[in-house]
Parts: sequence; C-alpha cells; structure tokens
Amino acid sequence: MHLPHPASDPLRAVIIGAGSRGNKVFAELMATHDTGFLVAGVVEPDAGRREAFASRYAVPAARTFTTLEAFLAAERFADIVFICTPDRTHFAICREVSTHGYRIMLEKPAATSLAECLELLETQRRTGTEIFVAHGLRYAPFFQQVKAIIASETLGRIRHVHLTENVGHWHFAHSYVRGQWRRRDESAPIVLTKTSHDLDVLQWLVDQRVVSVTSHGSLTYFRPENAPSGATDRCVDCPLQESCLYSATRFYLDERPEWPYDVVLGGGPDSREARQHAIATGPYGRCVWHSDNDVCDSQLVLLEYASGIFASFEMHAHTAENTRKLRVLFDHGELYGDVRRGTLWISRFTGQKDQVDVEQVPLPDL
Repeated sequence: MHLPHPASDPLRAVIIGAGSRGNKVFAELMATHDTGFLVAGVVEPDAGRREAFASRYAVPAARTFTTLEAFLAAERFADIVFICTPDRTHFAICREVSTHGYRIMLEKPAATSLAECLELLETQRRTGTEIFVAHGLRYAPFFQQVKAIIASETLGRIRHVHLTENVGHWHFAHSYVRGQWRRRDESAPIVLTKTSHDLDVLQWLVDQRVVSVTSHGSLTYFRPENAPSGATDRCVDCPLQESCLYSATRFYLDERPEWPYDVVLGGGPDSREARQHAIATGPYGRCVWHSDNDVCDSQLVLLEYASGIFASFEMHAHTAENTRKLRVLFDHGELYGDVRRGTLWISRFTGQKDQVDVEQVPLPDL
C-alpha cells in the first residue's frame, strides 16, 4: 500500500468497528499524530459506541452508519477503510469492501481459514484492491534494527531464529480465558488471534520460503480440575476473591480508564457501579478455572525453510512479564533481544560483545 506523504492531503479513513482497536488505537493515532490519515466516518452497530466515537473525532451524523451496507450505499467520501471488527467477520467484510474500490487496512487475522485466505487473494487479484494486513511488529524500531543487522551480514548468515512470546498471566486471563478470544469457535485458534504477529515477523526476518510447519499446543492450566478448593463460578461471591491472583473484583474495580480495564464495560459509560454489574453478569467476572475457554495456553511452532534452516516459536501464558524475546544465531555470532526493554545484546564468536538500545515506541498490545 502506498501511504500518503505528510505534506500531501491526508487519506480520508472510515473505521469499521469502533471498539478498542478501531477507536483507541487507529482513530486515536490519526487524531493525535501526523499519520497522513483523517478520521472521516465510522460504521458501528452499537449506538453508544457509535455516538461516542462520532463525538470524540467530530464525525458528522451523515458519515456515521449502523451497517456496512448503509456505508457502501452512501455517496463516496472516503479513500480507505479500516476493518477493526471481530475476527470471524474480517473475511466477509473485506471481500465486500474490495468490490467497491476502497483501499483496505485489515486487522489480523485476515481470515480464519485457508479457504478464506485464498479467496481474499483471488478477490484482490480480480479487483486490484490494495489490502494491507495490520502486522505492526515489522515496523517497530526493535525489529527494524534486527532486520538491519541481518541484512548487513556483519555476523554472517542466519542459522536459526527463536522467538518467544510471553503473553503474561494477567493478559492471558483477561483476553483468552474471559475475553472475546477465549473460544476457537467464536474467534479462532490463538495461533491466529495472538501469535500471527510473531509468525509474520519471523517470515519477514528470515525472508525465505517455508517448506514445512509443525505445531503443538495445549490448554493445561485454566481448567475446572485446577480450581482452588472453594472457588465459585463467579468472583463476586467467591470466598477467595481477596487473595486470588485472578480475582475480577481486584483486577477490574480499580477504575483505571485504560485498556484492559475498560474492556469490561463493553463501550458503555464508566463507573464503579457499571463495573460491578459487568463482572457480576458478564464474561469478565467468571472464575478463570470455570470459564468456557478452549484456546491453548501454550503453543510451539517449528518452521523449516528452503535453505534448510529452522525458526522456532513459543507462546506461553504463564509468565510474569508481557514481552517478546528473540534469539538469532549466525555464522559468526548471536543476537539476543528483549522487546519490552528495547535492548539487543550481540555476542561475536571473537569475544566482542555489544549492546544496542533501541528507541521504544508505545504500541497497543500486539
């Protein structure tokens, strides 16, 4: 996709889906940074979210829509569409928008099956639509620096890459045990909903054709048989709520306005009473051992490339930190990095060691 130069007229963007990613990431960036984009419209079925979005970004009523069909039937006023809806809707919305000539920024995953991905590719070839999938790790300064080191071949060629995503125990419980990505049949496997970013950045770093993929994953901890004695189905009436690490009453009632604490409200007005009602009745108040989740809390992936080298990837829920850690082995040295710290350590086989501190840019959770 050809992005606008800051000095040129901004691209007029319509946000489809005014949830956390559409509202508080993409639209917020457009409104507060010189991105080359202008918030021009919104498609959102929830009246509260739609009206709050329109007020926040000064979107006129004529450019707010409850359905995709209403937006596509209206007189054209935008250049690009940002698809920020639930995962299982991405394919159908992208396919439909593709036939109307808009550029598309598509949140990951692009689709939830191979057949859908192939159909999107065919639609793109047929219509010529520019479709960009939002794999943002490629553009983070940390991975840009790693890519530059690889391209320089100062350490020789890559022999192995290992990437670990430490999701963080609290984040996993919030999004993948209680949240909207907890079930494969309602969303997709976690390897798509969470770690597609990691698989994308591995492919980008290695830049070779993959010839085989092996993957194993399991859900071992957030299961009923692991619930502490006395735990109830909901945190609000659980005798362990004051001491439990995953207590919803302790986690969500702090009245902190930012993600992930605001998600429990579902886009509605914030108050302690609203949060109490949400955890008493909604999914975010469930005991983490008595939810209906089925996505893996640990996953391993092994990629073999055409040259014979391998890349390995691990995703773990049971970590203290929410970060990614990277190790790249070369002919003449190795590189180790921690994304959260923004630091790369380079060890050459000659004994020389270097540390590179990378610019840290605040990013939404990816």
